[in-house]
Amino acid sequence: MKYSEISKNLPKVLKIPDARKKIKEANQISKDKIIVLDDDPTGCQTVHDLLLLLNFEEPILKDVILKENIFYILTNSRAYSERKAISLNREIAQKFLKYLDIKHLKIISRSDSTLRGHFFGEVKTLMDFLGPYDGIIIIPYFGEGKRITIFDYHFLIRNDKLIEVNKTEFSLDPIFGYKNAHLPSWIEEKSKSFWKKEDVLSISIEDIRLGGPERVKEILLKVKNGRPIIVNSLCDEDLEVFVLGLLESEKKGKRFLYRTAASFVKIRGGLEEKDLILPKKGERGLIIVGSYVKMTTTQLIKLLKSSSLENIEIKIKEVINNSKNYLKNITLKTDEMLKNRKSVVIYTEREYFKDEKFSPLRIGQRISSFLSNLVKNLKERPDFIIVKGGITSHILAQKGLKAKKVKVLGQIFPGIPVWELGEESKYPGLLYIVFPGNVGDEDTLLEVYRKFIN
Repeated sequence: MKYSEISKNLPKVLKIPDARKKIKEANQISKDKIIVLDDDPTGCQTVHDLLLLLNFEEPILKDVILKENIFYILTNSRAYSERKAISLNREIAQKFLKYLDIKHLKIISRSDSTLRGHFFGEVKTLMDFLGPYDGIIIIPYFGEGKRITIFDYHFLIRNDKLIEVNKTEFSLDPIFGYKNAHLPSWIEEKSKSFWKKEDVLSISIEDIRLGGPERVKEILLKVKNGRPIIVNSLCDEDLEVFVLGLLESEKKGKRFLYRTAASFVKIRGGLEEKDLILPKKGERGLIIVGSYVKMTTTQLIKLLKSSSLENIEIKIKEVINNSKNYLKNITLKTDEMLKNRKSVVIYTEREYFKDEKFSPLRIGQRISSFLSNLVKNLKERPDFIIVKGGITSHILAQKGLKAKKVKVLGQIFPGIPVWELGEESKYPGLLYIVFPGNVGDEDTLLEVYRKFIN
């Protein structure tokens, strides 16, 4: 099934002039606090000039809540068990109740556009502590990564071909795997039938493009009792129409919890698009590759073949065995390369490691811990750091570099955010590139690196 053929037969895109400006003005009038609880560091991949908290200690959280109307809290809950994810969301929700009037609190539970994450555990926890909500709005659309929802099915677009997400490697995730691309069926599957597919309401492309914000408002005003709502979307303009209708329904007193991918955040926040970042050139960069998805491996191979980068392969068995000498040797080798003004790429073995003694989640945590300790022990400051993989990015920044608060400057490529590390971190002001495992084509990692050194 070709995307070009499907889109040709759909109603024409409804473009509303100055839609983002209107959304931003509505947010200012309502005095809403839009807080993004992000289960992975890559979720800020569509926004710019916003703060992101890597922890939610009370002094920092209270200060940011008072000063900012939209910001991120990185829970990184996709790296943890469902029990831990629920605990994190509960703790944060309880803190919100101390500082905020919940009628002005708009929570975006940001998760993966390929449907991985602790969907039900996190959403149900937020409903219980911050509700009641009339509905849960579910939007996995992510334009920058070519993930769309149409006919209530979620697809990836590759070379104009629509691929149902349950037929991709992402649906085979050892922790977050699933069977359905049909979103009502996926909701039933992931909620273990707490919600049946018949319970799920859908806002169609026809509702959005033919009915406009008024039709969206009409549908949402009838929603009650925490009902799941799917929003079909093929482009940012579809979401702009939806959000304008959403705001009108909220103005009438309706309350919604949002469970979405990254594109929704910029539109709900009324953020205009910004040019890609052109970074200051550097001589010695550090590139760390932890993600195992197929695209990451393809990008890594291209980077190694097409550059003169020094490289170090991390042996997972050594990591699992907690060999201190192995960590020390890798750290010394990396320091030596940086001292000699050389960039270096450090990558884990590409074959997914299995061990009966450890769950896949535990193995991933061991790898992230090893890489963060490596960064923590470095003596030489690199000119920039590129980290491939969401979970790896968070652990390295928080534990390896001791960052508590970063500024999201924007993107270096579509879907690839740039952080500026805070003053409290090991490397204040350093540009830190959070490179999602599944974003870009085979040349993108090489092109990001070349932006720094060419």
